[in-house]
Amino acid sequence: MTDKIRLGAFLLPSAGATIAQYEGGFAGQNPNFYQNTLRDCARLIRQLDDIGFDFVSFSEHHFHLEGLELSNNPILLGSWAAGLTRKLRIGQMGNVLPARNPLLMAEDLAMLDHFSEGRMMAGFARGYQARHVATIGQKYNAWSTSANDPKYQEHDRTNRELFAEHYDIIRRAWGESLFRHEGQHWQLPPPGIPWNHPATLAMAPGMVGADGMLDKVGIAPMTLQDPATIESYIPFTMSTATLQWAAKNEVIPILFTPIDELVRGCIDAFQGAAQEAGRNLEWGRGLGHFREILIADTDEEAVALMENGLGYVWPRWHHWFGFNEALRNPGEQGEIANTAATVRERGYSLCGSVDTVTRQLENMIRTLNTNLIVPWMSVGPMPIDALLRSNELLVDKVLPRLGIELERFQPTLRREFTGELWHDASRR
Repeated sequence: MTDKIRLGAFLLPSAGATIAQYEGGFAGQNPNFYQNTLRDCARLIRQLDDIGFDFVSFSEHHFHLEGLELSNNPILLGSWAAGLTRKLRIGQMGNVLPARNPLLMAEDLAMLDHFSEGRMMAGFARGYQARHVATIGQKYNAWSTSANDPKYQEHDRTNRELFAEHYDIIRRAWGESLFRHEGQHWQLPPPGIPWNHPATLAMAPGMVGADGMLDKVGIAPMTLQDPATIESYIPFTMSTATLQWAAKNEVIPILFTPIDELVRGCIDAFQGAAQEAGRNLEWGRGLGHFREILIADTDEEAVALMENGLGYVWPRWHHWFGFNEALRNPGEQGEIANTAATVRERGYSLCGSVDTVTRQLENMIRTLNTNLIVPWMSVGPMPIDALLRSNELLVDKVLPRLGIELERFQPTLRREFTGELWHDASRR
């Protein structure tokens, strides 16, 4: 068993409301509920910074009037979280890449990297909610990819094209001072932009061609971290094609399913593609696993808490998108019971007392050889004090019983950076 592990929290904040208030409608637009959410998230994020978590990450979903997800801008949320913390890395699980302008996203992530003094990590998702992907990304002909889409094959192809091209543009923008891009969906810069500006000619040579037209672009600021060392993630997947792409591009996939046979198949597919790409990875490494980890004094108390947190949100919202398929055993037929008990019993929610969760986590780490777990923390309907205590029990009780210590990824800053970080300098 590994003796070191990284934990990265996934926060999909819901409105700070009761279940009855959700069911009353439009909880996402209630300003009191959102202030409750920010208050609880701030307490949680500060705790994660103090107890040794590697990162906190936020999702991107728009138009959530229902209030079950309030995380429309993960980079902006990350900028807020960066100001609350000093060590915790700030990420996204993830930015919905097919529906977003990749140059603007490259700029925003670079700014977050500076705001956080090099603690930015980047997560890129393909997007499964048609309501927002097709609306926000309509100018790119973007569409979501989800199990309940009758046009899945067509939409999945376009989604993958946009995702891969946008990712390439972002990585080039971080790594190249000036670049041109000519792809299937983008030409950067587009032809015919006159820019014979004397300052540009003198201060940014190479941006303008001999004909006085804009020839190349670049972003400013560039990342504080050495771009070759910035961790990128793709959540939450079971797709063989996505796993193979991630292995080839050295992106860390976070596996969604807890079903042992399916997980092992995903790891095999990832490792095989990594080996073909010349990467020598130990089985189970280079990827992570998505779970809920919820601990209380007794099993009964933990189950009651879960029923009012993820155990409410998953059956009420996420199953419609096909999430329960991640809980299907190989060969199983028919409808899977859409209940909180299913989420627990199929192994997604590691839920119970210290003894119970210790056994569950030990089995998971031993059989999957993992050193990265991303716990889903249900901020919103879950009582925040119970969630904070669960995290304390995990770090102070469960992990020591397993002989496990938490570790953090150490960012590498650009070689040309020689100055002081802004936070320390501003205090003088």
